Amino acid sequence: MAASTVVKKELHLVFTDTSKEEVNIVVAFPKEGVTKTEIDTVGQLMVEKDVLRGRKDQRLTNFQHGALVTTESTVVE
Repeated sequence: MAASTVVKKELHLVFTDTSKEEVNIVVAFPKEGVTKTEIDTVGQLMVEKDVLRGRKDQRLTNFQHGALVTTESTVVE
């Protein structure tokens, strides 16, 4: 059996919407070396520009925090 490793990078962003519910958004993100400032800027712009909506079409009102998450999976063939 052959095994290979798959690395997946995701940007996890957490917002609140007009109903005060927490909204988690996960975006595939292949770029290396993303800074905390860049993550915060993306989150703030998404709120300001009304890019996405939360549950039941609720407007996102506040960016809470974000993180770049890297996961490794082993695929066995």
